[in-house]
Amino acid sequence: MSYGAYDRARVIVTAQAEFLEPALAELQLLCGELKLEEELAPGIALCAVSDMRRLLRQAMEHRPIFARHLAPAQAVVELSGTIDEDCARLAVALAALPEFAWLRPGEHFAVQARLLPPGPHQSVRPLFYTSGQLNQKLASAISEETGAREFVRKPHVVLSIALTAERGFVGISLAEENLSSWPGGERHFARLPEQISRSELKLLEALEVFHLTLPEEGEALDLGAAPGGWTRILLQAGLHVVAVDPAALAPALQELPPSRLEHRRCPAEVYLAAVTPRQARRFAVITNDMRMDARDAARLLVRAAELLREDGFVLSVLKLPHATKRIQPLPVLREALGILQGTYAIVQARQLFHNRQEVTVVAASPRQGQGRPFSARRLGERERRR
Repeated sequence: MSYGAYDRARVIVTAQAEFLEPALAELQLLCGELKLEEELAPGIALCAVSDMRRLLRQAMEHRPIFARHLAPAQAVVELSGTIDEDCARLAVALAALPEFAWLRPGEHFAVQARLLPPGPHQSVRPLFYTSGQLNQKLASAISEETGAREFVRKPHVVLSIALTAERGFVGISLAEENLSSWPGGERHFARLPEQISRSELKLLEALEVFHLTLPEEGEALDLGAAPGGWTRILLQAGLHVVAVDPAALAPALQELPPSRLEHRRCPAEVYLAAVTPRQARRFAVITNDMRMDARDAARLLVRAAELLREDGFVLSVLKLPHATKRIQPLPVLREALGILQGTYAIVQARQLFHNRQEVTVVAASPRQGQGRPFSARRLGERERRR
Protein backbone atom coordinates (compact mmCIF):
# COMPACT_ATOMS: atom_id res chain seq x y z
CA MET A 1 0.00 0.00 0.00
CA SER A 2 1.51 3.33 -1.02
CA TYR A 3 -0.06 5.50 1.65
CA GLY A 4 -2.23 5.30 4.71
CA ALA A 5 -3.88 7.52 7.30
CA TYR A 6 -2.64 7.29 10.86
CA ASP A 7 -4.93 5.82 13.48
CA ARG A 8 -3.90 8.64 15.83
CA ALA A 9 -3.17 12.30 15.15
CA ARG A 10 0.48 13.12 14.65
CA VAL A 11 2.46 16.30 14.36
CA ILE A 12 6.01 17.05 13.24
CA VAL A 13 7.82 19.38 15.63
CA THR A 14 10.86 21.32 14.44
CA ALA A 15 13.33 23.03 16.78
CA GLN A 16 17.03 23.78 16.98
CA ALA A 17 18.60 20.36 17.55
CA GLU A 18 19.98 21.12 21.02
CA PHE A 19 16.63 22.55 22.12
CA LEU A 20 14.36 19.78 20.84
CA GLU A 21 13.82 18.33 24.31
CA PRO A 22 12.65 21.64 25.87
CA ALA A 23 10.53 22.26 22.76
CA LEU A 24 8.68 18.99 23.35
CA ALA A 25 8.37 19.76 27.07
CA GLU A 26 6.73 23.10 26.24
CA LEU A 27 4.23 21.41 23.97
CA GLN A 28 3.48 18.75 26.59
CA LEU A 29 2.41 21.56 28.91
CA LEU A 30 -0.19 22.47 26.26
CA CYS A 31 -1.16 18.86 25.56
CA GLY A 32 -0.14 16.37 28.24
CA GLU A 33 -0.70 13.37 25.95
CA LEU A 34 1.88 14.43 23.38
CA LYS A 35 4.46 11.64 22.98
CA LEU A 36 7.66 11.43 20.97
CA GLU A 37 7.47 8.55 18.51
CA GLU A 38 10.53 9.08 16.37
CA GLU A 39 13.27 11.61 15.78
CA LEU A 40 13.16 11.93 12.01
CA ALA A 41 16.28 14.09 11.83
CA PRO A 42 18.26 16.29 14.23
CA GLY A 43 15.76 18.74 15.72
CA ILE A 44 12.77 17.21 13.90
CA ALA A 45 10.43 14.94 15.85
CA LEU A 46 7.36 12.92 14.89
CA CYS A 47 4.94 13.02 17.82
CA ALA A 48 1.58 11.41 18.56
CA VAL A 49 -1.08 13.62 20.11
CA SER A 50 -4.68 13.04 21.15
CA ASP A 51 -6.09 16.17 19.48
CA MET A 52 -3.81 17.61 16.81
CA ARG A 53 -6.01 20.60 15.96
CA ARG A 54 -6.29 21.58 19.60
CA LEU A 55 -2.51 21.43 20.00
CA LEU A 56 -1.99 23.65 16.95
CA ARG A 57 -4.49 26.19 18.29
CA GLN A 58 -2.93 26.15 21.75
CA ALA A 59 0.57 26.62 20.36
CA MET A 60 -0.63 29.47 18.14
CA GLU A 61 -2.13 31.18 21.18
CA HIS A 62 0.70 30.61 23.68
CA ARG A 63 3.68 30.88 21.31
CA PRO A 64 6.23 28.45 22.78
CA ILE A 65 9.84 29.59 22.98
CA PHE A 66 11.67 26.63 21.45
CA ALA A 67 9.23 25.00 18.99
CA ARG A 68 9.86 26.85 15.73
CA HIS A 69 7.44 25.02 13.46
CA LEU A 70 4.57 22.55 13.71
CA ALA A 71 3.13 20.56 10.83
CA PRO A 72 0.34 17.97 10.91
CA ALA A 73 1.36 14.47 9.78
CA GLN A 74 -2.01 12.96 8.92
CA ALA A 75 -0.84 10.31 6.48
CA VAL A 76 2.35 8.54 5.47
CA VAL A 77 3.40 7.72 1.91
CA GLU A 78 5.95 5.14 0.78
CA LEU A 79 8.32 6.83 -1.67
CA SER A 80 9.84 5.39 -4.82
CA GLY A 81 12.45 8.10 -5.33
CA THR A 82 11.11 9.23 -8.72
CA ILE A 83 9.25 12.52 -8.92
CA ASP A 84 6.31 11.48 -11.12
CA GLU A 85 5.39 8.45 -9.05
CA ASP A 86 5.97 10.12 -5.68
CA CYS A 87 4.04 13.24 -6.73
CA ALA A 88 1.07 11.06 -7.70
CA ARG A 89 1.17 9.16 -4.39
CA LEU A 90 1.47 12.34 -2.34
CA ALA A 91 -1.36 14.00 -4.26
CA VAL A 92 -3.68 11.04 -3.62
CA ALA A 93 -2.81 11.09 0.10
CA LEU A 94 -3.47 14.82 0.35
CA ALA A 95 -6.75 14.59 -1.56
CA ALA A 96 -7.97 11.92 0.88
CA LEU A 97 -7.65 14.27 3.87
CA PRO A 98 -10.86 16.04 5.02
CA GLU A 99 -9.03 19.40 5.02
CA PHE A 100 -8.45 19.12 1.27
CA ALA A 101 -11.96 20.58 0.96
CA TRP A 102 -10.50 23.90 2.18
CA LEU A 103 -8.92 24.32 -1.26
CA ARG A 104 -11.83 26.06 -2.91
CA PRO A 105 -11.52 28.13 -6.11
CA GLY A 106 -9.46 31.26 -5.44
CA GLU A 107 -8.16 30.05 -2.06
CA HIS A 108 -4.51 30.93 -1.47
CA PHE A 109 -2.35 27.90 -0.68
CA ALA A 110 1.26 26.76 -0.68
CA VAL A 111 2.91 23.36 -0.89
CA GLN A 112 5.81 23.19 1.57
CA ALA A 113 7.98 20.12 1.01
CA ARG A 114 11.09 19.50 3.07
CA LEU A 115 13.79 16.92 2.36
CA LEU A 116 14.92 15.81 5.80
CA PRO A 117 18.49 14.73 6.48
CA PRO A 118 18.72 11.06 7.51
CA GLY A 119 18.25 10.19 11.16
CA PRO A 120 20.64 7.91 13.07
CA HIS A 121 19.01 4.67 11.90
CA GLN A 122 17.67 5.68 8.51
CA SER A 123 18.59 4.78 4.96
CA VAL A 124 20.44 7.28 2.83
CA ARG A 125 18.81 6.14 -0.40
CA PRO A 126 18.53 9.35 -2.46
CA LEU A 127 15.44 10.99 -3.86
CA PHE A 128 16.00 11.97 -7.48
CA TYR A 129 14.35 15.38 -7.20
CA THR A 130 14.48 18.53 -5.09
CA SER A 131 11.87 19.97 -2.76
CA GLY A 132 11.40 22.86 -5.20
CA GLN A 133 10.65 20.53 -8.07
CA LEU A 134 8.13 18.64 -5.97
CA ASN A 135 6.49 21.85 -4.75
CA GLN A 136 6.07 23.12 -8.30
CA LYS A 137 4.67 19.88 -9.68
CA LEU A 138 2.22 19.31 -6.82
CA ALA A 139 1.06 22.93 -6.68
CA SER A 140 0.34 22.93 -10.40
CA ALA A 141 -1.70 19.71 -10.16
CA ILE A 142 -3.66 20.96 -7.12
CA SER A 143 -4.43 24.32 -8.74
CA GLU A 144 -5.72 22.58 -11.84
CA GLU A 145 -7.83 20.18 -9.79
CA THR A 146 -9.34 22.62 -7.26
CA GLY A 147 -9.11 26.12 -8.72
CA ALA A 148 -7.17 27.24 -5.64
CA ARG A 149 -4.32 29.70 -6.24
CA GLU A 150 -0.72 29.05 -5.24
CA PHE A 151 0.50 32.00 -3.16
CA VAL A 152 3.86 31.14 -1.64
CA ARG A 153 4.50 34.38 0.25
CA LYS A 154 1.19 34.59 2.10
CA PRO A 155 -0.77 31.36 1.90
CA HIS A 156 -3.92 30.77 3.91
CA VAL A 157 -3.73 26.98 3.64
CA VAL A 158 -0.46 25.03 3.80
CA LEU A 159 0.07 21.50 2.49
CA SER A 160 3.03 20.23 4.51
CA ILE A 161 5.22 17.39 3.24
CA ALA A 162 8.24 16.09 5.14
CA LEU A 163 10.31 13.60 3.17
CA THR A 164 12.82 11.07 4.41
CA ALA A 165 14.56 8.75 1.93
CA GLU A 166 11.67 6.28 2.08
CA ARG A 167 8.61 8.01 3.55
CA GLY A 168 6.61 11.15 3.01
CA PHE A 169 4.53 12.61 5.85
CA VAL A 170 1.67 14.81 4.67
CA GLY A 171 -0.81 17.11 6.37
CA ILE A 172 -2.94 20.19 5.77
CA SER A 173 -3.27 23.16 8.10
CA LEU A 174 -3.94 26.88 8.17
CA ALA A 175 -0.67 28.79 7.78
CA GLU A 176 -1.03 30.46 11.17
CA GLU A 177 -1.27 27.07 12.90
CA ASN A 178 2.30 26.18 11.89
CA LEU A 179 3.94 28.85 14.13
CA SER A 180 5.88 29.99 11.05
CA SER A 181 4.80 30.52 7.46
CA TRP A 182 8.19 29.19 6.29
CA PRO A 183 8.86 25.45 5.84
CA GLY A 184 10.36 24.16 9.06
CA GLY A 185 10.45 27.71 10.37
CA GLU A 186 13.52 28.32 8.20
CA ARG A 187 13.25 32.01 7.33
CA HIS A 188 15.80 32.88 4.64
CA PHE A 189 16.73 36.41 3.60
CA ALA A 190 18.54 37.52 0.48
CA ARG A 191 22.16 38.43 1.15
CA LEU A 192 22.67 42.09 0.21
CA PRO A 193 25.98 43.69 -0.81
CA GLU A 194 25.63 46.26 1.99
CA GLN A 195 25.16 43.62 4.69
CA ILE A 196 27.75 44.05 7.42
CA SER A 197 27.34 40.85 9.42
CA ARG A 198 25.28 37.68 9.71
CA SER A 199 23.72 39.05 12.91
CA GLU A 200 21.58 41.37 10.76
CA LEU A 201 19.49 38.32 9.86
CA LYS A 202 18.67 37.78 13.54
CA LEU A 203 17.28 41.31 13.81
CA LEU A 204 15.29 41.05 10.57
CA GLU A 205 13.77 37.73 11.64
CA ALA A 206 12.97 39.04 15.13
CA LEU A 207 11.12 42.06 13.75
CA GLU A 208 9.05 39.73 11.58
CA VAL A 209 8.36 37.05 14.20
CA PHE A 210 7.37 39.53 16.92
CA HIS A 211 5.39 41.68 14.44
CA LEU A 212 7.45 44.75 15.28
CA THR A 213 7.80 47.86 13.16
CA LEU A 214 10.84 50.08 13.58
CA PRO A 215 9.90 53.75 13.98
CA GLU A 216 10.79 56.00 11.07
CA GLU A 217 12.12 58.70 13.37
CA GLY A 218 13.52 59.12 16.85
CA GLU A 219 16.61 57.61 18.43
CA ALA A 220 17.86 54.06 18.92
CA LEU A 221 20.43 52.75 21.37
CA ASP A 222 22.46 49.79 20.06
CA LEU A 223 24.42 48.11 22.86
CA GLY A 224 27.40 46.01 21.80
CA ALA A 225 27.03 47.44 18.32
CA ALA A 226 30.30 46.46 16.57
CA PRO A 227 30.76 45.77 13.75
CA GLY A 228 27.42 47.48 13.16
CA GLY A 229 24.97 45.10 11.50
CA TRP A 230 22.05 46.00 13.76
CA THR A 231 23.11 49.66 13.66
CA ARG A 232 22.86 49.61 9.85
CA ILE A 233 19.28 48.32 9.93
CA LEU A 234 18.25 50.89 12.55
CA LEU A 235 19.78 53.66 10.45
CA GLN A 236 18.06 52.33 7.34
CA ALA A 237 14.69 52.67 9.09
CA GLY A 238 15.37 56.39 9.63
CA LEU A 239 16.46 56.35 13.28
CA HIS A 240 19.34 58.32 14.77
CA VAL A 241 21.57 55.68 16.39
CA VAL A 242 23.81 55.78 19.44
CA ALA A 243 26.11 52.78 18.94
CA VAL A 244 27.89 51.65 22.09
CA ASP A 245 30.95 49.40 21.74
CA PRO A 246 34.67 49.78 22.43
CA ALA A 247 35.45 48.09 19.11
CA ALA A 248 35.42 49.81 15.73
CA LEU A 249 32.38 49.92 13.49
CA ALA A 250 32.45 48.85 9.85
CA PRO A 251 34.14 51.40 7.51
CA ALA A 252 30.86 52.26 5.77
CA LEU A 253 29.39 53.38 9.10
CA GLN A 254 32.45 55.39 10.12
CA GLU A 255 31.78 57.78 7.25
CA LEU A 256 28.35 58.81 8.58
CA PRO A 257 27.96 62.22 10.25
CA PRO A 258 27.17 62.57 14.00
CA SER A 259 23.72 63.82 13.04
CA ARG A 260 22.91 60.22 12.06
CA LEU A 261 25.26 58.06 14.11
CA GLU A 262 27.11 58.54 17.40
CA HIS A 263 29.69 55.89 18.28
CA ARG A 264 30.43 55.74 22.02
CA ARG A 265 33.62 53.69 22.28
CA CYS A 266 33.13 52.15 25.69
CA PRO A 267 31.48 49.05 27.21
CA ALA A 268 27.70 49.19 27.57
CA GLU A 269 28.00 49.01 31.37
CA VAL A 270 30.19 52.14 31.39
CA TYR A 271 27.81 54.02 29.10
CA LEU A 272 24.76 53.17 31.23
CA ALA A 273 26.53 54.03 34.47
CA ALA A 274 27.47 57.46 33.11
CA VAL A 275 23.94 58.41 32.06
CA THR A 276 21.60 59.73 34.73
CA PRO A 277 17.82 59.67 34.23
CA ARG A 278 17.60 63.45 34.41
CA GLN A 279 20.22 63.96 31.71
CA ALA A 280 19.24 60.99 29.59
CA ARG A 281 17.64 61.12 26.20
CA ARG A 282 14.78 58.73 25.58
CA PHE A 283 15.14 55.99 22.98
CA ALA A 284 12.40 54.56 20.79
CA VAL A 285 14.33 51.28 20.44
CA ILE A 286 17.07 49.65 22.53
CA THR A 287 18.86 46.65 21.01
CA ASN A 288 21.49 44.28 22.36
CA ASP A 289 23.42 41.37 20.83
CA MET A 290 26.40 41.21 23.20
CA ARG A 291 28.19 37.99 24.06
CA MET A 292 27.41 37.74 27.75
CA ASP A 293 25.52 35.49 30.15
CA ALA A 294 21.76 35.80 29.63
CA ARG A 295 21.26 36.91 33.26
CA ASP A 296 23.90 39.63 32.96
CA ALA A 297 22.26 40.81 29.73
CA ALA A 298 18.89 40.94 31.50
CA ARG A 299 20.35 43.03 34.35
CA LEU A 300 21.88 45.38 31.79
CA LEU A 301 18.50 45.81 30.08
CA VAL A 302 16.87 46.54 33.43
CA ARG A 303 19.35 49.40 33.88
CA ALA A 304 18.55 50.61 30.37
CA ALA A 305 14.77 50.69 31.04
CA GLU A 306 14.90 54.25 32.34
CA LEU A 307 16.22 55.36 28.95
CA LEU A 308 13.26 53.89 27.02
CA ARG A 309 10.39 55.98 25.70
CA GLU A 310 6.93 55.10 26.99
CA ASP A 311 6.02 53.69 23.59
CA GLY A 312 9.44 52.14 23.00
CA PHE A 313 10.62 48.53 23.00
CA VAL A 314 13.74 46.53 23.73
CA LEU A 315 14.99 43.77 21.42
CA SER A 316 17.78 41.61 22.77
CA VAL A 317 19.52 38.30 22.27
CA LEU A 318 20.04 36.17 25.39
CA LYS A 319 23.01 33.82 25.13
CA LEU A 320 22.55 30.39 26.73
CA PRO A 321 25.19 27.88 27.83
CA HIS A 322 25.52 24.48 26.22
CA ALA A 323 24.03 21.75 28.37
CA THR A 324 26.50 19.95 30.65
CA LYS A 325 26.14 17.87 33.81
CA ARG A 326 26.69 20.99 35.91
CA ILE A 327 25.05 23.67 33.77
CA GLN A 328 21.63 23.58 32.14
CA PRO A 329 20.43 26.31 29.75
CA LEU A 330 16.74 26.35 30.75
CA PRO A 331 17.18 27.47 34.39
CA VAL A 332 19.51 30.21 33.11
CA LEU A 333 16.85 31.38 30.64
CA ARG A 334 14.07 31.27 33.26
CA GLU A 335 16.19 33.36 35.63
CA ALA A 336 16.98 35.90 32.90
CA LEU A 337 13.32 36.22 31.88
CA GLY A 338 12.35 36.60 35.55
CA ILE A 339 14.78 39.51 35.87
CA LEU A 340 13.24 41.22 32.84
CA GLN A 341 9.67 40.57 33.99
CA GLY A 342 10.42 42.45 37.19
CA THR A 343 10.87 45.66 35.18
CA TYR A 344 9.13 45.27 31.83
CA ALA A 345 5.39 44.86 31.36
CA ILE A 346 5.70 42.73 28.24
CA VAL A 347 8.35 40.06 27.79
CA GLN A 348 8.20 37.56 24.93
CA ALA A 349 10.96 35.15 23.89
CA ARG A 350 11.50 32.92 20.85
CA GLN A 351 14.33 30.73 19.64
CA LEU A 352 14.62 31.89 16.04
CA PHE A 353 16.00 30.14 12.99
CA HIS A 354 18.94 32.57 12.86
CA ASN A 355 19.65 32.19 16.56
CA ARG A 356 22.31 29.73 17.60
CA GLN A 357 22.76 28.84 21.29
CA GLU A 358 20.49 31.73 22.26
CA VAL A 359 16.97 33.11 22.22
CA THR A 360 15.69 36.53 21.21
CA VAL A 361 13.50 38.51 23.58
CA VAL A 362 11.30 41.58 23.12
CA ALA A 363 10.31 43.70 26.11
CA ALA A 364 8.28 46.86 26.69
CA SER A 365 8.49 49.18 29.67
CA PRO A 366 5.76 49.14 32.33
CA ARG A 367 6.14 52.89 32.70
CA GLN A 368 3.95 53.56 29.68
CA GLY A 369 0.52 53.73 31.39
CA GLN A 370 -0.77 56.55 29.22
CA GLY A 371 -2.55 56.06 25.93
CA ARG A 372 -2.89 52.90 23.91
CA PRO A 373 -0.78 50.05 25.24
CA PHE A 374 2.37 48.90 23.45
CA SER A 375 0.90 45.47 22.75
CA ALA A 376 -2.02 46.92 20.81
CA ARG A 377 0.20 49.10 18.67
CA ARG A 378 3.10 46.82 17.91
CA LEU A 379 2.78 43.23 19.01
CA GLY A 380 -0.84 43.03 17.92
CA GLU A 381 -0.42 44.11 14.32
CA ARG A 382 -1.13 40.64 12.95
CA GLU A 383 -4.42 40.39 14.88
CA ARG A 384 -5.61 43.74 13.52
CA ARG A 385 -4.85 42.65 9.96
CA ARG A 386 -7.07 39.56 10.19
